[in-house]
Amino acid sequence: MANRHGTPFEHSLMMFRISAPIVVWREFMRHRIGISYNEQSGRYMELDGVFYIPTKDRNLVQTGKPGHYIFSPGSEQQYNVVKNSLVASYEKSWLSYKRQLDIGIAKEVARMCLPVAIYSTAYVTMNPRSLMNFLSLRTKYEDSKFPSYPMWEINQVADQMETFFMEKFPITHNAFHIAGRVAP
Repeated sequence: MANRHGTPFEHSLMMFRISAPIVVWREFMRHRIGISYNEQSGRYMELDGVFYIPTKDRNLVQTGKPGHYIFSPGSEQQYNVVKNSLVASYEKSWLSYKRQLDIGIAKEVARMCLPVAIYSTAYVTMNPRSLMNFLSLRTKYEDSKFPSYPMWEINQVADQMETFFMEKFPITHNAFHIAGRVAP
């Protein structure tokens, strides 16, 4: 790790089963090297009506230039507008999806009305080197050599993945942390 020799970290594998909103999967899919995905298909199976609603600890208001945003919580009123708007949108789109399925529309067509906040599940397989690269970009640590500014939701998933990494690969995780959270 100290010499940034990365290939030794490519010979182990981890597999995660992750359920997340499609908007989070879009962030995930930017990571392609050393990572394999097997996501459930809305073409072949009926999706579950589970949608993401941000919790109150998710900052809502952003100010600043791209790459230098500052996020703040927002007011109770702003949170209620977000929550109520999302629920109304989800209810309408879910009814539309179910109505289409009920009259025989193909799943791959009916799903087009669903928002990116619907949950999808996938198996994600990666090696430690790829995970370290992912964590360096999708977690926020003040002591990182290169700070990152991940979307809050993917940061939550990445934190859980890092906990698993720390438990299963403690020596490698420690070396990653000592190296300033930079993948070799």
